Amino acid sequence: MRLVGAALVVTAIGFGAPKLWPKHRVEDVLTATASVGDLDIVVSDKGELESAESVQVMCEVEGGGKITTILPEGTPVKKGDVVARFDTDVLQKGINEQEVKWEQAEGKVKAAVSELEVQKNKAEGEIAKAELARTLADIDLEAYQATQGEYQAELDKRKGTLEMGKKDLKEAEDALTFTRSMAKKGFAQLGQVRVMELTLEGKRYTVLQQEADLAVFTKYTKKRKMTELEAKAKDSVRDLERTVKSQAAATEKATNEVSAARKTAELEKRQLGRLKEQLGKCEVKAPGSGIVIYFKRIWDESSRIRPGAQVFFQQPIFSLPDLGRMNVKVKVHESVVKKVRPGLQTTMKIDALPGHVLHGKVVSVATLAQGDDWRGSGVKEYETVVSIADLPTDSGLRPGMSAEVKILAKTILGALTVPVQSVTESGGRHVCYVVTGADIERREVTIGDGSDQLVQVLEGLSVGERVALDARSRASGEADTGSSAQPDAAKDNKNKSAKPK
Repeated sequence: MRLVGAALVVTAIGFGAPKLWPKHRVEDVLTATASVGDLDIVVSDKGELESAESVQVMCEVEGGGKITTILPEGTPVKKGDVVARFDTDVLQKGINEQEVKWEQAEGKVKAAVSELEVQKNKAEGEIAKAELARTLADIDLEAYQATQGEYQAELDKRKGTLEMGKKDLKEAEDALTFTRSMAKKGFAQLGQVRVMELTLEGKRYTVLQQEADLAVFTKYTKKRKMTELEAKAKDSVRDLERTVKSQAAATEKATNEVSAARKTAELEKRQLGRLKEQLGKCEVKAPGSGIVIYFKRIWDESSRIRPGAQVFFQQPIFSLPDLGRMNVKVKVHESVVKKVRPGLQTTMKIDALPGHVLHGKVVSVATLAQGDDWRGSGVKEYETVVSIADLPTDSGLRPGMSAEVKILAKTILGALTVPVQSVTESGGRHVCYVVTGADIERREVTIGDGSDQLVQVLEGLSVGERVALDARSRASGEADTGSSAQPDAAKDNKNKSAKPK
């Protein structure tokens, strides 16, 4: 879309592109010429120095502790020098309590061992008792059903009793017959016959009773007794199995209790050793030579390492940087981080070394962005490390010093460029204001990459054309006056009809 000035109206005159800002003469407008050359794409940002190799010392006291004494920051130290000390009162109290726990655990081990011995003896007794019951049940069953066993003896006894009863019955029958014959002859009284009849009936009843008893014994008593003895024998086997398993389980339980008690005692002992080891870590010593740099968060004053400060387990306490090898840590904005990659050449200026330009290259670029900072600005930045190849010896540089870094992302050869002030965005498109004779023409352009000062033009301009350096203010002025060029004929005719005659 093309725009016209507020005081101009598009007419049918063949002027070509619309003319803008007639109140300004071309001679009064600052311009630049589109030229071809090599365009360096540079990413610039502020950073700070850090040691390329730095030994960091953390709090190794589990649960942390309170610092009682420390060396002043920047103090030169040698390997083994004590840098800081922690308060040991709480840890010593924990050691005393842990010693009591360990002794109690050892006592439980002894008690568990005694219980195991008792259980083993009990298991032997219970199993022996069950085995005896099984043996007796087998003997009872065998004794009852053997050929010369209890059943046969009882059967023979009952049969003998029945035979004796039958013999007595026969004798009573014979005596009654004899007595009756004698009574007929007058040699015996009728009372005697009556007595003999009663005796016979008694004998007959006895025989019937013995026969019924023998039948019950052979048909039911044997079956019942056999069933009972067989059940007892089987039950004794099951009882023996239950006893063996239950006593084995009880013994295993007692064994496990001994094992658990021993493990508990071992854990308590190791914990005691760990606490004693922690007591030795309450003296924080330097792992090597260097100067002491304490850990701190700029936004959190409470995190500063100082006497009385509470330090947590694994919290950094201090570092010993190697001052002979330094890097620069830069936080690259998310909008340009895609241009930065390891290996790119860099230049840098350090505030502490005025007049010196140092060289290096990008060592690493963080994969993940750092989250919102403590101010909650919402800015996403990627931590980038840049090495220094020509660091002056004995330069006296220290970690944390400020540096300005320029990263050469790429060089575009033979690029058509104009100053960044000559290009602006309007209506979603990039435009330039080109000097054409005595007029200035608004022209859409397609831009490529750019630097802080120059921008590449891919389409819309030619080499040698002059562009105004106030593109943004011109586009803003057009928006305020509403004087945009009308590309369609209908809107162009509408403007014609609005022209005063």
